[in-house]
Amino acid sequence: MTDWQDIHHFIVVARLGSLTAAAKALRVDHATVGRRVSSLEASLGLKLLERLPRSSRLTEAGVELAAIAQPMERIVEEVDRYGRGAIGMSGTVSISTLAALASALIVPTLPTLRSEHPDLKIVLNATSSVVSLERGDADIAIGFVRPDEAGRIVRKVGLVHLGFYASPSYVAIASTDWAFIGFEQTLEHIPQHRWLLEFADQRPVVMRSNDVNTQQAAARAGVGVALLPCFVANKDPGLVRVDSLRMPYTRELWLSVHADVRRSAAVRRVMDHLIAVLALQLG
Repeated sequence: MTDWQDIHHFIVVARLGSLTAAAKALRVDHATVGRRVSSLEASLGLKLLERLPRSSRLTEAGVELAAIAQPMERIVEEVDRYGRGAIGMSGTVSISTLAALASALIVPTLPTLRSEHPDLKIVLNATSSVVSLERGDADIAIGFVRPDEAGRIVRKVGLVHLGFYASPSYVAIASTDWAFIGFEQTLEHIPQHRWLLEFADQRPVVMRSNDVNTQQAAARAGVGVALLPCFVANKDPGLVRVDSLRMPYTRELWLSVHADVRRSAAVRRVMDHLIAVLALQLG
């Protein structure tokens, strides 16, 4: 029989248009994707892909096979979700969430959760990227973007307040001479970066990072002023808030889980734990 993994790798190449993009999406190396596609071509006796210097182009047979195989991918994803939903109060539950939430709010409460359920294991994927629950990248996702994919159960779990913070010594500098710590280029579209530029008002952004913890450390070190979640910065004795008279900046926080996976007792227990923790900390 044709190896499903060969088909799966080919489908991702067909969808994304290159071996490199497929390798990144599948979290494998470029050679593995190429080997899988070659294996599929050999087993079927068909040429499916024309390999170009910077991309890959489907042959006529490749286009036809991709159309046939794509429904198979959805079926396999449903089977995987069903399997994850069938686990009891043991096994592994994976959570995708923002790095600041993971380190400041979730991790400190995990000993309590594990004392109640010692057979439960947690995977925390700290990222600002939107992950695919449908492909099994995580069981539970928490982030600022409200998901709208079909089959997901979505709940608002809190409101994150943000403010501008700097070290006490930095605040002593004339505010006209302040510099700012911003977000790197891939995050320039988010509201936080727009608020930062509005507050800076032509004053320079001298450092950029996609990691809130790094921005916090830079502000504490006196690099400049950073826009930080209040639940992180208010606990830091090395920081003071510098925009207390301005209107608050807030982002809604959303938790989502796929309906199939939510059947798992372990996933439901972890969800209940996260909802309670975020309600207590964020209101």
